Amino acid sequence: MFKKVLLNVFYNIAIFTMVMCLFWGFNEERYSIVIVAVFAIALFVFFKFRLIKEIKRVTKKGQN
Repeated sequence: MFKKVLLNVFYNIAIFTMVMCLFWGFNEERYSIVIVAVFAIALFVFFKFRLIKEIKRVTKKGQN
C-alpha cells in the first residue's frame, strides 16, 4: 500500500508540473509544449483514476 501512496504523490506532482508547463507554454506561445502538456495531463489523470479505483477495490475486498 505504501507503493501506491508514493505513486499517487508522484501523479499529483506530475499533474501539477504539467499544468505549470501548460500555462508557461501559453504565455510564451510555445504551442508544441502546450500539446505535450495536455497529453501528459490526460495520461496522468487517467492513471490516477485507475489507481484510485484499484485502491477502493482492494480496501473494499479487505473489509469483507
